[in-house]
Amino acid sequence: MASLWKKESINLSKFLSNILPVVLVGGLATAILLSFVSFSNYLDSKSGPQTEPLFLHLDSFSVSNFKVSNSSFSAQWDAKLTFKNRNGGLKIVLYAFHISVCYNEGGDVPLSCAFVDEIQIYPKKEQTVEIRFDRTTSGSLSCGDHDHEKGFMEGQMMKKLNEDVKSGDLNLSLRMETNAFYGIRLLGFGTTLVLTPNCQDLNVKFLGQSGEGKMMGQRNCSIPLPKLI
Repeated sequence: MASLWKKESINLSKFLSNILPVVLVGGLATAILLSFVSFSNYLDSKSGPQTEPLFLHLDSFSVSNFKVSNSSFSAQWDAKLTFKNRNGGLKIVLYAFHISVCYNEGGDVPLSCAFVDEIQIYPKKEQTVEIRFDRTTSGSLSCGDHDHEKGFMEGQMMKKLNEDVKSGDLNLSLRMETNAFYGIRLLGFGTTLVLTPNCQDLNVKFLGQSGEGKMMGQRNCSIPLPKLI
């Protein structure tokens, strides 16, 4: 009887010695996982996309050499945009993108486009970008829907554009779409997402028949909550 008890005791000791490391490793792994999830949630609450760290301001917007008739159109647009990073621990990278000047009365028809190089915005810093658009009837848009543009140039929208310019007011918008990276400054990892900034209802005032006009004052632009890639 004593021998049997001793044998069972030895087997129990072996079982415990085998299972104990597994329990310890499993417990440690669970603790690390929970800590990582908690830390990730904390970082996300402080620097995730929902905190809206990026702010966009349109400093100025103007047009010169604007000429329009029922069959031709040319203009040169200038915009000055400031991208501001409001987060103290986040670096924002906006990869190269196109920006369009759109005619609101025509269903956001692109009148002109420009290409913007990559922008890096460090924590609590800002970057100002000056953009020049050039559009002539002999050229073509560098982005956007060319068939849509052709339909606009040949349709009733050209007539409407001409009428608006003669009245002295033109309602426009600036539209962008860019892939972006929100990176934690100290750790290096982050989130890649798609941003669609836009500056709506830009009322450009024209001065007589000079072909020159500008937006009065300045404007804060909108950056809708991003889509994750």
